[in-house]
Amino acid sequence: MQFHIQDMTCGSCVRHVNEAIAKVDPAAKIEANTASRRITVTTTASQQQIEKALRDDGYPATLI
Repeated sequence: MQFHIQDMTCGSCVRHVNEAIAKVDPAAKIEANTASRRITVTTTASQQQIEKALRDDGYPATLI
């Protein structure tokens, strides 16, 4: 899955995004690009679970 996260602008944001997703799926693989504000997530969790975790952590995401 790929998501656009408008508020992900720095390394600290990436760390928060990783931690939020890890709460849902500790084995998830995440590739982040702060320049494009996109993440690619390889996970067994559903799109809704990932979006909720990110939203709850203050990083609303849109599926691309």
